[in-house]
Amino acid sequence: MKKTYEIAGQVMGFFDAFKGSRPAIDNDKILIVRGRSRKVIPLDDFDAKLTEIGEILGGTELESDSNKLEDILKAGDKNIQESEITTNSVDTKGFLRVKEDLESMGLVVEYKVFKLPSFDVIIAIWEDKNEIPPLYVEVTVSEDKG
Repeated sequence: MKKTYEIAGQVMGFFDAFKGSRPAIDNDKILIVRGRSRKVIPLDDFDAKLTEIGEILGGTELESDSNKLEDILKAGDKNIQESEITTNSVDTKGFLRVKEDLESMGLVVEYKVFKLPSFDVIIAIWEDKNEIPPLYVEVTVSEDKG
C-alpha cells in the first residue's frame, strides 16, 4: 500500500513541481500538496498528461459526473475538517466554481479523480491560457473509506 507522501511525490515529480512544493493540509487521512513548475505543458496535452500520471499511479479514473465523485468530495471534506484548519463544507460544485474562478483570470484548468487501492487522488493542473509558466499543480490524496 502506498503512503500519501509517496503518491503526492510521484505526482509532483511527474510535473517537475517537486522543488518548493509544500503541504497545504496534512493529517493522517488527507494530504493536499501544492507546487509550481517552470515546465509548460501545451494546453491540448493537459488531459493526456493527467491520464498518464493516473496510469503511472495505477489508478482508475472517475468521470466528473460520477456518483462516486460526490462521495469522494464528501469524505475529503470530512478529512479536511479533522485537520487543524477550519473550513467551510464543500459540495460537488466546488471544483467547478474554483475552475471557473481561475479561468476568469485567464488560466486554463484541468483535473481528474482517480481511485487507488486505499486512496482517492484528485490532481489539478492549471496555467496561463497563453502557455506562459508557471504550471500550477495540486494533488489531494485522501484515505478511501470503502
